[in-house]
Amino acid sequence: MFLRLVKVSWFMFACLLAFFWRRIMKTSNQDALLERDYLEWSRYVLKTFQVNLSISGQEFIPVSGERRLIIMANHQSQLDIPSLVSTMNRRIGFVAKQELQRIPVLGYFMIKIGCIFIDRSDGRGASQVLEKTAKEMGTDPLTIFPEGTRSKDGGFLPIKQGGCRLAILADAIILPVLIQGTRNAGESRVEVSKALIPASLRFFPTLDTRDLGGGKGSYIKIKEYLEKCWQNPSVLT
Repeated sequence: MFLRLVKVSWFMFACLLAFFWRRIMKTSNQDALLERDYLEWSRYVLKTFQVNLSISGQEFIPVSGERRLIIMANHQSQLDIPSLVSTMNRRIGFVAKQELQRIPVLGYFMIKIGCIFIDRSDGRGASQVLEKTAKEMGTDPLTIFPEGTRSKDGGFLPIKQGGCRLAILADAIILPVLIQGTRNAGESRVEVSKALIPASLRFFPTLDTRDLGGGKGSYIKIKEYLEKCWQNPSVLT
């Protein structure tokens, strides 16, 4: 595990240095190179951790740029992020903890790919950040883990209101995703074999927040739909 972490860290460091150098040199195609590095990083992480990722439901992914899109996924592992990035095959931002923004170069890089940062210890401040994001959000997808943190045992955690409220304020389309198996390749990995470790992403039909009617009932409808996707996905096939 330690060697894998070192390899991924070095690869990320090299990408960040290249990104920083291009900013200094004012390279003309910075955005395209940024997206290339972002995608290559995600694929390298999955390869290094020997993740054999299967994908289903890609037909439910909306066409890029038509509407604001918020991806809502359960959270099992730090490998969830590269799994989503490699699958979407386009720039997607994430709601991240504020501490990451303070890391030199990395924080700036995350801002450029569309991440937003919240202080989880400051509920009022986090709410203000989400409201601002809802007003200013563009057409690049934003990913939220509505459980708020990674599951320690692979089970599902309660869905919090913050991410749902952001989606409602932004008049966004919600794309639910069920992530399975990434924990086995990461946090709970047992080093007994060099075989690939199976993991999966499953996309579900989108939910349009404009159709929810507003009020607290909107949050309940989002919560119930996500729980149905994650806990009983067979009813949606």
